[in-house]
Amino acid sequence: MLILCDFDGTITLQDVTNLIWDRFIGPSWRGDLLSSYKRGHISHLKIMVDGYKLVREPKYVLMDYVRPLVSLRAGFDALRAHCAARQWPLAVVSGGLDFYIQEFLPAGVPFYSYTAAFNEHWHVAPPPHIEKAEAEDFKVSVKRLLKKQHRKEHVAFIGDGRNDFPVASKADKVFAVRHSMLAQLCQERGVACREFDDFAEIGKMLGE
Repeated sequence: MLILCDFDGTITLQDVTNLIWDRFIGPSWRGDLLSSYKRGHISHLKIMVDGYKLVREPKYVLMDYVRPLVSLRAGFDALRAHCAARQWPLAVVSGGLDFYIQEFLPAGVPFYSYTAAFNEHWHVAPPPHIEKAEAEDFKVSVKRLLKKQHRKEHVAFIGDGRNDFPVASKADKVFAVRHSMLAQLCQERGVACREFDDFAEIGKMLGE
């Protein structure tokens, strides 16, 4: 089995981009950018590109701010050990940015995310070397790539957000953070999922 996991709000308890934008853009982004995204008027990539254009602070300022505020969800090491013992590949696929994922993600876990470069403001780009069909979410593309690469028939996806639903709807097993938007969307659209609070719970459920 291939195990794919979201980052913001899933591996971390907080959404790192939300923390950055609340502090360095201000609450207006929730009314402007977020509402457009929720209504489906702009893509997830578009909200990330447009939002980070408004951030004028370099990496060290952003990381100095978020580092004390971000904590990891319990049990991730237990899930890693569970996957390693069964030779199940584990990878992170995230709509967040590479520079902060590298900061918080435990060493040795491969990840696929948007990339970001700073030059007066942040420039966000899709993950490199990921080919996707038109209008397809890049997480679906990563799933297809890794499934072929690792020669795995079944895929489990772990996540929490709206932008996780496209790949979750195409996974064989879905685990959603309890009371999350992903859990709500799965329930509304008839996609079977199991809710969790601690990653150790997922290891047990995968063993059933």
